[in-house]
Amino acid sequence: MTVIVMEVRSVNQHPNADALKVYGVQAPRCPAIQIVANLERVYQLGDRILVAQVNTTLKDGTKIKATKLRGLVSYGMALGKTDAPVGQDFSDVYCQKSVAQPAQMQRWPSVELLHNVRRSLIAVEATPVVIYRAKIKLDGTNAGVQVFADGRVAAQSRSQVITSDNDNMGFAQWVSQHVDYFAQLAGGEHLTIFGEWCGQGIQKRTAISQLDLRIFAVFAVQMGGVENEITKLEVDPVKISQLLPPHPEVYVLPFLGEPLTFDYGDRDQMESMTETINQLIAEVEQTDPWVKDTFGIVGLGEGVVLYPRSDTTVDRLTYAELMFKAKGEKHQVVKTKKPVQLDPERVKTIDQFVDLVVTPARLEQGVTEACGGQLEMRQMGAFLKWLATDVQKESVAELETAQLSWKDVNRAVTQAGKTWFRDRVTSAVGVAQ
Repeated sequence: MTVIVMEVRSVNQHPNADALKVYGVQAPRCPAIQIVANLERVYQLGDRILVAQVNTTLKDGTKIKATKLRGLVSYGMALGKTDAPVGQDFSDVYCQKSVAQPAQMQRWPSVELLHNVRRSLIAVEATPVVIYRAKIKLDGTNAGVQVFADGRVAAQSRSQVITSDNDNMGFAQWVSQHVDYFAQLAGGEHLTIFGEWCGQGIQKRTAISQLDLRIFAVFAVQMGGVENEITKLEVDPVKISQLLPPHPEVYVLPFLGEPLTFDYGDRDQMESMTETINQLIAEVEQTDPWVKDTFGIVGLGEGVVLYPRSDTTVDRLTYAELMFKAKGEKHQVVKTKKPVQLDPERVKTIDQFVDLVVTPARLEQGVTEACGGQLEMRQMGAFLKWLATDVQKESVAELETAQLSWKDVNRAVTQAGKTWFRDRVTSAVGVAQ
């Protein structure tokens, strides 16, 4: 069902917006959902309303998605009151006719640096106290496996669903060879297993690259995400291990170290905690502890990702906004003075901005993500498009601090990427000859 009649079970004023109301609605055989709506139509307790759920496409082309409005997530759209019975399906009246669709891309959320997380919280005047757990950030390529309720299996890269004919570092081919392993996980919910595809030949910089095989290192499992399912996320290593049967090439990344508490309302306390994490990053960069303990390989680590602790599966959209990543100096995509800091770096000129964000780590990542690891001149267009998108997305705070706009720096960023890519191709050709 996509548009159905639901009953209003709760009505509250939005805490951050006078012009918005927050409704709790429910229907038989449907989970209760939250809807944020403006005051154009106001509903009361007990009202029956037509609700377009997430993943619905209305006849006018409107696509309903989970959307955050002034800090609260809305999981649908109220279309108005009705006298029809609760639970009645009005999809034929309001929705475009559906056709069989291939696997929809289930993107792993973008994980920000700490100063960007803090900046977003300041914007909504939020000062939570969050307990974090760290996991090693492996140097590979982001990958995922979708398992449908009917047993179908699909592989994906960071940005698209992939196949053996349109692969990313051999991951889709590997999934196809182990499809029975993943198909056995099929059940009532659509699953997406997120991890890092890493090991032999995928990257060259860290200890994990010295493996003589490739592994899928799982860090999260998403439940839902298609057919109007509310998306939940499981990040606890113990619970993920209980879900995934043993497999010689599938590993579940454990938590690293002890819990870390961040009080976003206490700058001094946060400064102290950033020093603790920066010390952890220095140790990881010197020797990746998970790779050492698991495979006996001593060498460079990339960094860590900090996950808010939770005893239950969590709402993905809200949870991801509190996660943050921290990389060692050799892997920084933004050349910050320290891996973790509370404020963005301040630059004064366009050249300084380019030096800050067009780093070797980002450029090498672009070759992997945009070009499939292939250094060929015909790939330059895709590489430069990826670079511009990535810098623009991740450098909002740095541009704002420098009082620059993307229009100011776009040409310089592109030129720096073009020069680097051309030099790398020329160098690679020279070595091959």
